[in-house]
Amino acid sequence: MPRLSMTTGALVLLLAPLCSSPCAAQAATPPRRAPFAEVDSANPPNAALRAYIASVRFLTDHVSGDIRMLDAAHTNLIVRIEPAAGNHLINASQLARAGRVVARLINRGADPINRFALEPKGKTYLWVQYVHERWKGVLISADSLGNIVGRSPVAVTPDRTDHPRRVLQPVARFLADSTTAMVYASCIPACSPLGWCRSDSTRTRVWD
Repeated sequence: MPRLSMTTGALVLLLAPLCSSPCAAQAATPPRRAPFAEVDSANPPNAALRAYIASVRFLTDHVSGDIRMLDAAHTNLIVRIEPAAGNHLINASQLARAGRVVARLINRGADPINRFALEPKGKTYLWVQYVHERWKGVLISADSLGNIVGRSPVAVTPDRTDHPRRVLQPVARFLADSTTAMVYASCIPACSPLGWCRSDSTRTRVWD
């Protein structure tokens, strides 16, 4: 199943095709703005964060998202990434006023996947913000019942490599980066005007 494998150094980003009218209708507005501007290790409270996440709509079709095995040694660990509806309409100015959840990762199995802060059958939400002229990201972990169980700071980097400058629909993709010890990146077209941005996996950043 070539679509499910993350091979060493393989670039698995796909150009976004034009979407049909139902897809365009879903993408009419950017992801809902949070009632708080930033996410850190303690703020906002979990209840407020969970309520905001519940208000964000994600696209579950196979064109918008991506699905991969973690690697060849862990064929039972399957991760799916899905974009927030309208994530291609976000720009840096909006993310400076208030961050947003722009994609979610879904653990398809019953084992934890530490690389993406994924609980068994859980979901991890990628929050992106632009604070003091710096891109920042947080992986927000939820268990199988939707309870917030963790927050991990991650690097977010604008990236135009092999991506279209603009896409016409919400998209989320994985990137296997062999130059950084096989760090897998979640790519979403939110970092205008540079095109896309990517976040690394966990345990590479600390709160500041």
